[in-house]
Amino acid sequence: MTGETVVVATSTDPASINIVDSLLSLAPWKGDGGPVHRLRDYSLVVFEGKLIHLEHLEASLGRIGLSPDLIVFASRHQAKDGVPRLCGHFSGNCGEALMGGRDRELSVAAPSALKSFILGLTEDPLEGFDITIEATHHGPTDLSIPSFFAEIGSSQEEWINPEAGKAVARSILNLRDQSFPAFVGFGGGHYATRQNRLMMETGIAFGHLFSKYQVEGLDLPIIQEAMRKSGAVAAYLDRKSLRSADRLKILGALEEIGLPAMREGEIREIYPLEDTAAPV
Repeated sequence: MTGETVVVATSTDPASINIVDSLLSLAPWKGDGGPVHRLRDYSLVVFEGKLIHLEHLEASLGRIGLSPDLIVFASRHQAKDGVPRLCGHFSGNCGEALMGGRDRELSVAAPSALKSFILGLTEDPLEGFDITIEATHHGPTDLSIPSFFAEIGSSQEEWINPEAGKAVARSILNLRDQSFPAFVGFGGGHYATRQNRLMMETGIAFGHLFSKYQVEGLDLPIIQEAMRKSGAVAAYLDRKSLRSADRLKILGALEEIGLPAMREGEIREIYPLEDTAAPV
């Protein structure tokens, strides 16, 4: 990736430490006895406490001499279904902040970086693990530097799986310097199945994603913020998953802010897969 990438981890998360151990084992990082390890254009920092509560992170990084262009959070993913997953998402709250961050605030997304991370995981897929993007959720939300969460899920067994740690670490270290048209996504479940497939099968990336369960918290200001903080050129709606009233609300807001809504067929025609081989 162009510029510096900082991988942020925490000592209180077994998946985070698993990814850190894999990062350090895969390449000759250099440390000077301080909190920072360095490799090429990467820096690695381990904090204490939950990542979702790391407010004022940019100031904390600045105090140790780091001013990155991208932040990658190495984290666990927890889900009641227990399905093994390697996944990624952006942070933000479209409503009340129930898991860190501030109410109705979104972080700055890194659509092309997240696409690169997910595609990297699919190049040598780990048997038994789903690979997917997730809807935007939790903190931290006060970030002006583009960021995304790189996660191992969904239970303790996967969090400490060394092969899962290596898969995530490799994909982080192999992030590609490409830029794809970014879309904001609406509808579907938490794992945004249709959006995930579109991202993998076409030449677009997704910025902030909102599941059908989050639509109630959406209004014009938060949709406009999602567009701005995703650098979005268009939006995609999983229309079949949304109630008619919700579709109309979203489409009305998109029209008011001047963001076109494109259907799947249009996206596949205008942004075919072969275009992903070169930057846009």
